[in-house]
Order: sequence, then structure tokens, then C-alpha cells
Amino acid sequence: MNNAPAMGQIRPFISTDMDSCTAILALAGRATFGPVAGNAAFTAATQGEDILVAERDGIVAGFAAVYTGDAPAYFLHHLYVHPAHGGRGIGTRLLAAVAARFGPHLSLKTQLSNGGARRLYARAGWIEDAGDGGVDAMGAWIRVRYRHRQGL
Repeated sequence: MNNAPAMGQIRPFISTDMDSCTAILALAGRATFGPVAGNAAFTAATQGEDILVAERDGIVAGFAAVYTGDAPAYFLHHLYVHPAHGGRGIGTRLLAAVAARFGPHLSLKTQLSNGGARRLYARAGWIEDAGDGGVDAMGAWIRVRYRHRQGL
């Protein structure tokens, strides 16, 4: 599951990643989850989830957390990249690692207003399910489902 050293690596979360992942959720996820006050908030937000982290030059640059309690249907609950590491393909690599590990019964929710995330998912071959959406405290959302593409 490791990528070439120049690109960093995607690996399972370990306890020493806690502070970095909490900071990423506080910065990149605050629009979704509001203020994240400390490691206890990160632990609560990711309870029951398998977490993968993206490292770049030995620094945790992003993470993805997948809820596995409804196996074999999995839910990508979090995918965040530290703003200082944005635009370098880290989100794309995390998304690919999640799909490789948890696909093909994998889905996520995204806000209809989150154009950047929706473009990322579409480029990666995920399909928006127009029949599965709703409105929550953040606004209108849509379910997006992973679709394995042959030959990739």
C-alpha cells in the first residue's frame, strides 16, 4: 500500500498520528464538523473507523477514515488533507487506497455545494447516486458510490 518515496506513503494510522490527524480535522474539516477541540474530539469523530494516513516527507499530510460496522458495505466518513499539502494529489491517492482496501461496496456523502470534492470523486470514477441524498445541518448532500473500473 506504500507509494513511491517521492510521493510519500499511504499507511494505517498509528497512535503517534493522533496529534497530526486532529490538527488536520481541525483545519480541513472545520466547515463540516465545526471546531475540533483536541484528540478526544478526533477519537469521537472516528470511533469504529479504520484510518489510513498519507505521509509526505515524514509528515502526516492527510487522512481517510472508513466506517466498517456495516461490512461488507463500507462508508468513507472522512477524507481530509492539510491545507498546506493541498493540490499535490494526496487526496487522490488516499481515495485510491481506500477504494483498493474497502471496495467494491463503498460509498460516501458529500455536500452538493462542495464542488472540489465532487470533481475529485468524479475524476476517480465514483458515481453520484441522484436517488440517494438529503439535507442535513450543513445543507443538501448526495451519496457517491465507488465503481471499480476495469483496466486501471
